[in-house]
Parts: sequence; structure tokens; C-alpha cells
Amino acid sequence: MSGRALSTVGLPFTAISGMENAKKALLCLAVNPRIKGVLIKGCSGVAKTTLARSMSGGLTGKRIVNIPLNVTEERLFGTMDIESALRDGTMKVQRGLLFESDGNLTYLDDVNLFDRRILASVMDAVHVGRVIVERECFSDSYPCTTSVIATMNPEDSDLDPHMLDRFDICAYAFTSGETGQREEILRRNMEFCEDPSGFASAYSDEEAELTDRVSRARDILPFVSISDELITIITDLCSETGTDGHRGDLSMANTAMSLAALDGRDEVTRRDLEEAAGLCLNHRARCAPPPPRDPEEEKEEDEKESPEGNRNRPPEDRSRNPEKQDGGEDGGIGPTDPPDGDGPEEEDRREEGSRSECPDDTVFGMGEQFRVVDCINGMKMHERRTNSRKGRRGVTESCDGTGRYARYRVPDGPARDIAFDATVRAAAAMQWRRRPGRLSVVIEKEDIREKVRERRSGCTILFLVDASGSLGVRKRMITVKGTILSMLRDSYVKRDRVGMMAFRRDTAELVLPPTKSVEYSYRKLEEIPTGGKTPLGDALVRAGAFMGSYTRIHPGERCYVVLVTDGRANVPIGEGADANEEVLDLAGRINVPRLGWIVIDAGMGYPHFDNAVRISKKLGGEYFRLEDLNADRLAERIRASIAE
Repeated sequence: MSGRALSTVGLPFTAISGMENAKKALLCLAVNPRIKGVLIKGCSGVAKTTLARSMSGGLTGKRIVNIPLNVTEERLFGTMDIESALRDGTMKVQRGLLFESDGNLTYLDDVNLFDRRILASVMDAVHVGRVIVERECFSDSYPCTTSVIATMNPEDSDLDPHMLDRFDICAYAFTSGETGQREEILRRNMEFCEDPSGFASAYSDEEAELTDRVSRARDILPFVSISDELITIITDLCSETGTDGHRGDLSMANTAMSLAALDGRDEVTRRDLEEAAGLCLNHRARCAPPPPRDPEEEKEEDEKESPEGNRNRPPEDRSRNPEKQDGGEDGGIGPTDPPDGDGPEEEDRREEGSRSECPDDTVFGMGEQFRVVDCINGMKMHERRTNSRKGRRGVTESCDGTGRYARYRVPDGPARDIAFDATVRAAAAMQWRRRPGRLSVVIEKEDIREKVRERRSGCTILFLVDASGSLGVRKRMITVKGTILSMLRDSYVKRDRVGMMAFRRDTAELVLPPTKSVEYSYRKLEEIPTGGKTPLGDALVRAGAFMGSYTRIHPGERCYVVLVTDGRANVPIGEGADANEEVLDLAGRINVPRLGWIVIDAGMGYPHFDNAVRISKKLGGEYFRLEDLNADRLAERIRASIAE
């Protein structure tokens, strides 16, 4: 699909039902030229693209220029005009899609799937308002006064925090759960398909009214003021929510001023700040932003918190913070010290006795999160370090003709994958010497260029989680979940795909197929119940079969299974077999090409069984104790041992 201005034929903006936050975000962008980017997140089929395209035409007076997903740098930014070079030997610039976007709106569909380098360059050009091109044998620059509307489905993958921060506003589009609204959406769609022109005419009055409202808001915007008190509230909100940088402050102020102008006011109110905080801080904040509070509400809250108001309040339930119960300041990493008078034997008897007391289907909370060591690269005794390509495991050059065409080069020897576009450009400048007055192209050996293809060298990681009752002893599952979440976040930063399989009772179940979305991974991890027996043998068989099929379908991926267990099985596959010996036999027979195993020992108590160590050796994988995954704690232990 080539980049071009999208047709204005489509559903009118006012005819789209629901998605009020996304509509409000787009109206703010239409009013305020200082708002440079709006991102709309939502699952497939909620009409994100339809809503974005409805901004073209009368509502904004601008057209939308589409940037296709696999756009090349030459088509996007500009390149040499080959036709001019071949015809008369003159070097001219053929400007790209961003030149067409000047004075219009730029649309990026599935923005999370764009090449990160190209996306960063587009956002830089949009914020600076100018494109500077340095390519081949020419230089060029041109204005790019535009704003970006982007849509994405977070189920595919998410954007990194730096790129999310480049969007002033992020709105969420949800599927309506109300039967009446779903029926109305269906009726409107059918009416539009039967008679698009008649349908648009039916909403012409509403469109004209909204267009006038936007036009008035543009006129009011230069006169909108914001008080020093509200500016202080903005900076306090951004600070409290952990927003990095100052883009959040600026975006929130600009959005609040736009909302006031849309309401026909020349002064920002607290209500405007509440709406702006929801649009501008959720995708930036490390914690949910509290809305600005009214002085009267604060007074009422103070009265409730007075001694008289607290008299009938029940005592705090410590179960709401299970991490502190399980491990004090360490958040549950490692076993707690037994009470005075209880020796190791008594502690182990208490553990064995409580194993059957863990209720089935118990859902534990999340433990402490921390910076993890790099298990994938076997850096067991070093802190993880990042390089200049922060986050990614790396982008490698492809040698088999697969991957994205990233650039070209002069071949060192015979060209294996000719870059025809670059070859013709190199030859075009010399045609006036080689064949003057001729239309044919003469390509010499020195003109040949070859493609350099790149592909991401990330990983697919399947977490195989023991959710049996043995992990419920003294809420050990809280620590396990905190550890897995820490590893999930580390994998998200490195652009890995992560999946999850849990085993308990009599079988193992694929909870989450491999995905790049840490949001869905977190949700599935949070919902995993604990309780029942330990079918470790069945889990190994199912994980091996699943990853065997996966590695065949994805031959270029590095794949790993992270087994989190105490290694103590009690559900054999064969009738009458010893479950633990059967597990060792199965582990020794699993042989999946290009699949690595990492065993994380979640066992605790005294004596400590070495089942997980033996399983790791049979699988030929890496072995870690749960407590050894905390990089900061491991570094402290190493420094302490060196000091001794």
C-alpha cells in the first residue's frame, strides 16, 4: 500500500458512537497546534482507524496523509529524482510523504509495528517542524508542520516508554459492553453501507455545529489563561505519578487549555485538569495519577480522618500487603527467620504440615519487583549492563535473505542480494557521460549495490510456573510472582515474546501464548491460582511439545523455557511410577533443537532438596536459586565476599 492522502469518504465524526475519550483527544489536537501527537489504543475492530480518518475534511480543514507500515526511508523523507537524472543528467530532489504532510495531518496505523528508528525520525521531524535530509550526493530540508494521529492494538506489542512519551495524548478505545450501544453501532454501519451520501447528509447539521465549535475554540485559545495555582497542581501531579521529563507537564497544560477553549472559556479550571490528567499522564506515569482535588473535598476528607471519624474504622488488614508479612523489607525474598525456640526440624515439620493446609484455587498477590540478572546470557555472577541500543537484545545482520531491507552497501565480492533502487541511483548520475541522448540505462560494475537486511535477535521465553500447593506454603507464591514479573518487565524492555504455562492438580495448561504485551502477561500472572498437586512430568512433556512446534514455525528465534518450581513432583504419568524419578527420566529425553532451559529453584525450608538441581542437569540448562535473581542483592553479596 503506497502512502497517499486518505479519501474523505467515510463515517462522519459525529456519527461514530462511543469512544468519548478518544474523540476528546482528537478535538484537542484539532484546536491546539502545540499538540503534536495523539495515540489511540484499543483492541482490533473498535473503529480506531475509522475515527482517525473522520478527522479529514471539514472538521479540521486538512487532509490525512497515510504513512504505510513498511515505508522506506526514501519514500518517507525524500531521495534523488531518478527520472530527472536519467533524462537530462540533473540532480534534483524528490521529496517524500512528510513533505505532503506539511499543513495536514499524518496518520500512522499499527504504530507499534513500525521500525523504531523510522518512527523516532518521524516524531523528531514533527516536533521540530522541519525535515533535514542528508542522502547520497545531495542535501535538502523542507518544513513539516503537521500533527500525528496514531493507532495501535496493544495485544500485538507495546511501545517503549520513550516513544510513548513523544505522544502528547494517549486515549483508550474500548468495545462497548452495553447491548443498546452495540445495536446502535450495527444500525449506523448498515445505513452507511446502503447509502453513504445520504447517511453523511443526515449528520451534516451535527458536523457543521461541531466544526463551528472547533473554529471558535481556535479563536479563543490564544486568550486562554491558566493560574499559578493550577500550574503548581500540574507539576505536583506529574511529580507524584513519577512522570519523567517535562513533556507530561507541557502536554497537560496544552490539553487543559484546549478543553477550556472547546467549552468557550478563557480560563482553565480544575475540571479541565482532571480530564487532561487522564489523557496525558496514564501512558507516562509509573503509578496511576490521582485527579486534582477540590478544597471542599480535602476538608471533608480531613474531617473523616480526625480521631472522631476514625473511632469506628476497623483495624488495617495486613493481608492487603502480603509481601511485608512474607519477608519484611525484602518483600518476601527468602525464608523468614523462625521464632525463638524453633529449630530447623520444627520449621520443616511446620512446612510439611502446612502443605495440605494451603486452600485450593488461592490467588496470591505480587511480591517485590527488582532488577534481575541476565539469565538468558548466562551472566549469573554479574549485574546486567545495557549498551547504546538500550533495551533490545540486539539487531543482527541477516545472511539468508530474510529480514528488513535496512540499507545498502558496495559489495565486497559478488553481490548476493542486489539493491536495485540504490544501483540505479548510483548509475543515473553518470548516464549523461555514458549514453548521452539515449533513454536506456547503462549500469557498470562500480554501480552495483547490495542490500543489507536486518532482523531482531530477540527471544521467545515460555515461563513454566509451578502453581501447586507446595508453592503456597507461607505464601511463597507471592515471591515467585514478584520474581516472574521482574523477569517479564526485563523481557519487555528487550522486545522479547513471553508466554506462560502453569501446572497444578493433574495437568499443565497454556495460560498465555507467546506475546509482546507485558500488560496481558501481567494480568494472566496476577490471576494464576495456587493449590493442588504437582504434575511436573506432564508439564515438561507439554512444554517440550509446544516449544518443539514453535521453534519449527519460527526458525530465526532464540527460544527458552524458564521452569519455576521446587522440583518436588507427586503426580506420575505412568501408573505406579515414582513421580520424581519419572521427571528426571523425562527431562533427560527432551531434545528440542534451538531450545534452552533455565530452572529457577523456588524451594525453601530445611532440609533443602536438590530436585531442581538434578532436573536442570538432565535438561542441560542453567540453574538459579530464586534468591540469586536479584541483581542488586547478588552484587552486595559479591562485594561483601571480596571485602572479606
